[in-house]
Amino acid sequence: MVTTILGKTGLEVVRLAIGGGYGMDADSFRAGLDMGLNYIDTARGYLEGKDEEVIGEAVRGRRDRVILATKAMARDDKGAAESLEASLRALQTDYIDIWQMHWVNTPDELSKVMAPDGALDVGFKAKEEGKVRFFGVTGHNWPQMARNVATGLFDTILMWYNCAFSEPEEIAFPLTMRHNMGVVIMNNLRGGKLLTPPSDWPADRPVPQARDFYRFVLSNPAVHVSASGVQNLDQLKENVRALEDFKPMTPEEIAWMKDYGAALRKTGVLGEGD
Repeated sequence: MVTTILGKTGLEVVRLAIGGGYGMDADSFRAGLDMGLNYIDTARGYLEGKDEEVIGEAVRGRRDRVILATKAMARDDKGAAESLEASLRALQTDYIDIWQMHWVNTPDELSKVMAPDGALDVGFKAKEEGKVRFFGVTGHNWPQMARNVATGLFDTILMWYNCAFSEPEEIAFPLTMRHNMGVVIMNNLRGGKLLTPPSDWPADRPVPQARDFYRFVLSNPAVHVSASGVQNLDQLKENVRALEDFKPMTPEEIAWMKDYGAALRKTGVLGEGD
């Protein structure tokens, strides 16, 4: 498996993460770990907490070989503390590798997280107690994500980026690289919508396959990990193939992917910026 160092965390991570929230059972998570993957991303709110419970069962007996990232939606200290303790119980662990502030998409959300009685204050205390190793932040609004990075308070960022929506290359990635932040990408396939070519895509040009979208994302030097949010094990196996003998895309391949993404985005089927 191709690995990298997740920015300033210093953690060695396989470049494909298992994304939770899609109802995979414990055996499927275990199978992903057996393939060599070592990073699992989930959230307290996924499947009303059931996702963390399943993952907790899956990592039992191998916790020291797995990097666990979860998220808290609460903004105040009391709610965040309760969320953290619930995550620790569900995941059957006494520490979270990366505890992320979930869905910080506006200046107001960031202010609440950073307030003296906010969620991040809970994180600082939890880090002193050994319950949290690193802090992360997640969201979908690229300008706000750049503002989140600029605070210097977070070690990792989870955001979305793909060949059709390359705005982070200008808006966020220069800052994440400056701050040496660990960057994890979601929405590589835009919920699978990128897999269906536009009707006017030239017949003499190849259509990208699932693994190509992951290769595209991982070819950007600002990106450390691509999260594979899958609903079944076959999908995960297919995405793992993107890491087999991984080589960054050539400029010509990147141009092909961006041409394809632009053509599909123009149809409107991908939605916009959310």
